[in-house]
Amino acid sequence: MKYSIVIVVLSLSLLVASFGCGGSNSGIKILSQDMTVHEFPGNLSQSMAVVYGRAQNITKATIDYATISVNFYDKDKTVIAMGSAIKQNLQPGEAWDFSIQTVGPDAWKIVSYEIAVATK
Repeated sequence: MKYSIVIVVLSLSLLVASFGCGGSNSGIKILSQDMTVHEFPGNLSQSMAVVYGRAQNITKATIDYATISVNFYDKDKTVIAMGSAIKQNLQPGEAWDFSIQTVGPDAWKIVSYEIAVATK
């Protein structure tokens, strides 16, 4: 089990590199992003995946409401879970550290994710 977690983490690092850190037309730029997957030891049938990163308001105006959403996928590109983080009143140039997690019996199966940004 320990080696499979290491392999998953290495695979995820490659996936994150392929996603890159790009901007969007929402006025929010994702500066960094990464994902970790944890299996809980013992008799617990739970595991957890977390996407964390840093985003920045690249506009000259306050963004009233920003959402970062994540779809978590297994190796077959089946959605295992979805989650989101919300930030209100993101000031011009302000950076936001976010984390989005899912916990459940199948979270250990997550090998990739897609991230999206929306603003209002």
